[in-house]
Amino acid sequence: MGSTAAERHVDVRSTARVTRPRDGALEAEATFPIVLFSNSVVMGGMEEHVIQLARGLKARGFPVAVMCSGHDGIRDMRDALTESGVDVHLLATQRATPFTAVTRVVALSRVLRRYHGGLLHLHFTGHTGGDLATLAARLAGLRAVVRSVHLPPEARAPWRDRVVVRLRDRQLSKIICVSEQTRREHLALLGRDERRCVVVHNGVDLERFNPDVPPVNVRAEFGIDAAAPIVGTVARLGEARKGIADLISAAAIVAQRRPDVRFLIVGEGSLRPQLEAQAHAVGLGPKIVFAGHRSDVPQLLAAMAVFASPSLYEACQYNLLEAMAVGRPVVTTPTGVAPEVVADGRSGRLVPIADSAAMANAIVGVLADPDASAMGRRAREVIAAHYSVDAMVDGIVGIYRDVA
Repeated sequence: MGSTAAERHVDVRSTARVTRPRDGALEAEATFPIVLFSNSVVMGGMEEHVIQLARGLKARGFPVAVMCSGHDGIRDMRDALTESGVDVHLLATQRATPFTAVTRVVALSRVLRRYHGGLLHLHFTGHTGGDLATLAARLAGLRAVVRSVHLPPEARAPWRDRVVVRLRDRQLSKIICVSEQTRREHLALLGRDERRCVVVHNGVDLERFNPDVPPVNVRAEFGIDAAAPIVGTVARLGEARKGIADLISAAAIVAQRRPDVRFLIVGEGSLRPQLEAQAHAVGLGPKIVFAGHRSDVPQLLAAMAVFASPSLYEACQYNLLEAMAVGRPVVTTPTGVAPEVVADGRSGRLVPIADSAAMANAIVGVLADPDASAMGRRAREVIAAHYSVDAMVDGIVGIYRDVA
């Protein structure tokens, strides 16, 4: 995982100050370098989070660098960061061993010394890893290490793993969980230090995802009749935990009760052939469209009468927040951030996990509800009030300042 190169140079000696509004006043605040470290190799919610955070930090005057893989799967993240003027450092891909650990720490430290006096922010999907980067940050003279966790643990860890996690956490100033449910699960299943665990939710770009986005050419492109309600979702089709198989089973039930409904699944991944075969087997045929990877997600969301989120477990799912920001009525399992943003029957519907019949009933109910548009408006109000990108970045900056 040693760094190889940076695409842009950042003057880490800068003492620039940023002036921005807070509580109606302008306040000058000193900035310091922030290095974001990601272990990801595929695009998803965590990668979107890193892009948003890096851009938000730069807008607030912080020198920002990102250390990440050179894997093709996150080329979009690297390109977005580079275009935003972020210093990008690529990590070596070979697996760490006791024989390579020392050279990796040296390589990491060499890069991190450029940001002496700064802060390292680790971004991981799981609770393992990051030890070499943390050690390198200490050797390089960084003032603090913060870690974000972007998924809950799947099960209670063995006691040995819990001990390792507690020892690792002692090297961290704060652990940022992206939802309250995720924080509780990390405390209960991993025995993490409650004093270090805080919650900062993911944020949505409220300008890009808004109720005025037009569903341009969506129906024409996919051959969907203008009168046909569209039930859809957006997900990476590479993980069974996204629950798309359950959604297809629910869609088959909905189709029997509402033959006019069409279904739209946006996303790509290794499970797509399996899911397409399932859809064919349950008789959905031309009633379901697999749209693949798309860059026009707001327009696709705008075309949906109902957005369905069938995940088996999550942390703070962007697809749900984005659909609500566009003003879509949502039907979701109570995973991740869903219990915090969805008031059942008011800003969406909550259904049990892995219960296709319950999801189908809720979808049919929302389609028949004359108040469904009001449900979508209330969903937008929740996201606009509490889940913007600015709110997310400000929350994280507050943690940086506390620990630094």
